[in-house]
Amino acid sequence: MKYIQPRGFTLFFATLVAALALAIGLAIYDLTSRELKLSALDAQSQYAIYAADTGVDCALYWDSKYAASGIAPSDTDGSAFAAPGDTNFTGIAQGGQGVVCNGQDLFADNALLTYTWTQPQVTATQATSTFEITVGDSVASPCTLVTIYKQATPQKTTIVSHGYNTCNAGAPNRLERTLQVDY
Repeated sequence: MKYIQPRGFTLFFATLVAALALAIGLAIYDLTSRELKLSALDAQSQYAIYAADTGVDCALYWDSKYAASGIAPSDTDGSAFAAPGDTNFTGIAQGGQGVVCNGQDLFADNALLTYTWTQPQVTATQATSTFEITVGDSVASPCTLVTIYKQATPQKTTIVSHGYNTCNAGAPNRLERTLQVDY
């Protein structure tokens, strides 16, 4: 009986090793690709949360320091924002210059900062003031929409700041992070 030597085993083994290496390579590529996407998402999320924090800080500061700044020394509650029952509100909605956030005058002609103020809604028991800050020179820049709610009884102020990584509302990767402060 003559022994027949197997042929093609080396080719089969090489193909098996190549397929295994390709599968491992594709798995590593997929994992790396997903990690890069998550990393980019994390960076955009930070832009949004920092924008929200900027809005809260600006609102907190000007809610307590408006009269002390010398801009509106006659303002009795010390706030740049309308208070319940404040029908003669002369705060920043009426053009009070010098309201500065992040080192920039919110009313100055500045290409890097756009400021939008909405006329406050005031009743005897509550007042709502809203403003938006866009930092940057395009709609792709981060921005924040801040709303200040004040109620008379019990006396309470709520600041809600919605931070966005981009001001472009139609952007598919737009993220929103919200901070709320009650006092």
